[in-house]
Amino acid sequence: MVTTSSTIPTDVMRSAASRMRFPAIVVVGVLLAACGQTTNVQRSAVNEVREPTQAMALPPPGGPAVISVIERRYSNAVQQDIILSTSAATPGHNTLRIQIFGSVGEDGGDTALVERHLSNSEIAREMRELLPGVPMRRSDLYAQNSYGPFGYAIGRSSANDLCIFAWQRIRATRSDATFINRGAIQVRLRLCEAKASEQDLLAVMYGYTINASIGGISWNPYGVVLPADPRLGNTGQPIHPLTASGPAMITSTVPVEEAPRPTVRPRPRAAAEPAPAAPTVVRQPLPDNAPIVPPPPSAGFPPAPAAGPAPIVPLPPAEAN
Repeated sequence: MVTTSSTIPTDVMRSAASRMRFPAIVVVGVLLAACGQTTNVQRSAVNEVREPTQAMALPPPGGPAVISVIERRYSNAVQQDIILSTSAATPGHNTLRIQIFGSVGEDGGDTALVERHLSNSEIAREMRELLPGVPMRRSDLYAQNSYGPFGYAIGRSSANDLCIFAWQRIRATRSDATFINRGAIQVRLRLCEAKASEQDLLAVMYGYTINASIGGISWNPYGVVLPADPRLGNTGQPIHPLTASGPAMITSTVPVEEAPRPTVRPRPRAAAEPAPAAPTVVRQPLPDNAPIVPPPPSAGFPPAPAAGPAPIVPLPPAEAN
């Protein structure tokens, strides 16, 4: 019986083993490199969510509550959309938008935000964007809050909610726009409420406050602040709330001095004049030989003759020729 055996050369076996160990070494190296690498996430979104306490503008006390704040930074401005609570069924968010223009610095974005007066077409475009399908009527009345004049429009949605869209631009006047009075602020209010009146919605625009600014002595969009009314705090100058609804506005009025009313004095009573004394009739006794005078007939006319034929009166004699 012939047994046949075969042998594999040693160098061939070593070469095959080395080729099998190489992929394993590569995989282990990749895993170790992945574990040692530091994660660095780059955000591409330009909007950031802030806490409600970081809102740059706040509604008046008792007004809509702040739900959330969405902030976006530009190269020349910071914008916040302050989302407010709502009781309306109209689609969309109640929003108070504020844009503060100035030198933002390195934290600003790459895009610049345009700051200018709004035209009628831009106002209509913004209203259609924020209140689609709601017929809005622009008010022709002049309105002004603590920051200056503002415009607004009122409309009622299909859900029977009353809506307001208001806009305001705060910037120093040209006479005050010097090197120390720069910057600007743009404000928009979109608000819909159920069972609200126009005065209720305007109260938010009258009572909101701005609690942010851009550092630097040259940033001042409010212009020269006028001194307080010298009549404030003085006696005799009444100050009272203008209306019960809306913000606490005051109106100084000059007191009107009323003309003194004439004092009506009672007329003194005249002294009672004595009544004229009745004439005293002195009756003299009649002498004994006085004639007897018959009493006069009854007052008036002579008595009427008795009934009967009238007496015949003869004619007077003819006068002699």
